[in-house]
Amino acid sequence: MKLFFIVDNNEPHASGGGYYAIFKFAEFLAQRGHSVFIYAVHDLGWVKNTENLNVYYRASISRDNRLSRKLDKLLERACDRFLLPRLAMQFAPDWILGVLKESAIKAVALGDSCQRPVANFIYECPPWLREIFGEEVYQASNSGFTRELWSQTKEAYLASDMLFPNSTLSQQYNQEWLGSSNISAPIYPGIDETQMPFEGPQEPDTGRAVLFVGRLAPEKNIHHLIEAWRQLPKDVVLHIAGSGPLLDELQALAADLPNVMIHGYVSDDRLWALFRSAKMLVCPTQFEGFGMPPMQALYFQKPCLVSDLPIFRSIYGDHVDYFPIGNINALAKGVLRILNDSEYAQAQGESGRKFVLENFTWQIAAKTIEQQLETNDAASGSATL
Repeated sequence: MKLFFIVDNNEPHASGGGYYAIFKFAEFLAQRGHSVFIYAVHDLGWVKNTENLNVYYRASISRDNRLSRKLDKLLERACDRFLLPRLAMQFAPDWILGVLKESAIKAVALGDSCQRPVANFIYECPPWLREIFGEEVYQASNSGFTRELWSQTKEAYLASDMLFPNSTLSQQYNQEWLGSSNISAPIYPGIDETQMPFEGPQEPDTGRAVLFVGRLAPEKNIHHLIEAWRQLPKDVVLHIAGSGPLLDELQALAADLPNVMIHGYVSDDRLWALFRSAKMLVCPTQFEGFGMPPMQALYFQKPCLVSDLPIFRSIYGDHVDYFPIGNINALAKGVLRILNDSEYAQAQGESGRKFVLENFTWQIAAKTIEQQLETNDAASGSATL
């Protein structure tokens, strides 16, 4: 098959696990012999061009301020109008694939103009967000542009030939929201042993290292993490890997804590080194559409302490440890409990690694996507570009 992916990772903080997964799905579909084209914005070093994989990054302007944001949006619209259709016509895809909101909308519009089937990867949706954040917070944040964007996204999902959720919860909430029957079984993100060496370089030993990985955004509750570290011994060192809109604020908050190290964005190679050197992973988030860092930590045989969210319960079960969301004291105590019980930590890591290797790999995901697309083709027939 010829597969054309649209990935609008156009914001510095819009390059988290959900977008990373799409690049990896595309990469491993190419490894299965499919011809794959990715139309994206920012090159974060996640994949490389191969014989079957071609990644095209549109021209962009860094959205550092209001003026540059407006200029980049104008550039984006020009590229989407004139460049994107031309690239698609030249590639002549069998399927066009998008993700979440903006990319999904563009994928459906392109599929309509090219008369090609469209599949979209779906994560959170309004009913899920309303339940997590509560009606008042949800209504305050879901207004104006955001509400209109979700409305357009719903239309795009309903016009899609296939929707790929990333979890059973995503599947259930989107089914409720859409009332649609074209939602597949979940397509889980994964790991790859050849790209994530279990043994290799580690970050320098700085004490009992604890790792956080993720976007530096409000819903991740990283400020709770920093406050918890004020209660912990100085030899318990927190490594924060990731970038996002709160980077400067969090650096200022942790300025007086020598055992909190904020690394910003890191490459995959350095990220794997951080995982290998860590004693455990901590994830205090208020909301996750999936939550890849615990999966990656378990692969590296590291125990995990995560906030008690239904999404984590549904994916990881007893393979990770939980603490009440927003409870800073419980977070600090949970970290010490795991660090001080090496036998328990080792058992959790070992069982977690086995669990991940059996259930979450990019190879499994790519094969499942391939089967779903081929089944849909067989059922509906193929059009020509």
